[in-house]
Amino acid sequence: MDDDALKAAVDLVGRTGATGFEIGYLRDGVPVEEAGWYAHAQYRGARITSEEHRGPIEAVEALARKLLTGAKCTHCKKLVALSDDGAIAYNGLLADGTRWTVEQARAAGQCRWRRIGPRWVRGCERPAPPRPTGKPRRAKRRRRG
Repeated sequence: MDDDALKAAVDLVGRTGATGFEIGYLRDGVPVEEAGWYAHAQYRGARITSEEHRGPIEAVEALARKLLTGAKCTHCKKLVALSDDGAIAYNGLLADGTRWTVEQARAAGQCRWRRIGPRWVRGCERPAPPRPTGKPRRAKRRRRG
């Protein structure tokens, strides 16, 4: 089981402002991979679902990708891209209710998102500065004269 994928999806759903999150299956009495796994995120009056997957990890990973596809990065305001091949843009409403057209998305540019371990990371996120190595420099003393 890929615990990182599960943690990343739960983290992402929380970062998108969802009020609820659920993972489950549709059919009892069948092999696990035939149970029809789903994951959904609940928002004010709307539910985004990804269903009919072979397992819970596949369901949450698909939900995360569904949430990011056609989205606008809230940090840099660019269209979220999930691959180096480019992003997918839709005419529609964003989660906050604002209208975003394909033309606006094209003009905005792209922000390449990746799942790195247990977290989805935006392309515009700056990495932490490197830690200093070696011994700290000693302060120079001024000579009194």
